[in-house]
Amino acid sequence: MNTKILDCLKQNGRMSWQDIGKKVHLTGQAVATRVKQMEDLGIISGYTIKQDNLKQHFITVFMDTRDFVKFDEFLKQQNLVNQAFKVTGDGCYLIVFIGIDKELEVFLDLLLSYGRYRVSSILKLIK
Repeated sequence: MNTKILDCLKQNGRMSWQDIGKKVHLTGQAVATRVKQMEDLGIISGYTIKQDNLKQHFITVFMDTRDFVKFDEFLKQQNLVNQAFKVTGDGCYLIVFIGIDKELEVFLDLLLSYGRYRVSSILKLIK
């Protein structure tokens, strides 16, 4: 039953519990309970939107300034920044950016006012 619920969510993550229930022969409340159980078990760990033209990029930022608070606030305002980490080692920040190439280009131009960067992009998911 959980597999059928997951299939419905994969097809349309915005489908209501009632609509899923009709497809899997459960009440909407029963679907909601099972989804919550799957979240608690870690089977469902998040909800994402996938589009073929969206790409995931890992950006290492090498800060030219010490104004980390200002940079943190800048990152919080960027909708296409999926995750951002202040790191040690190679670089000051590691940013996970999800968007199309043009959006990445605009974001990288904005980053230049804070420092240099290096971008690694996903070509293919292995597992």
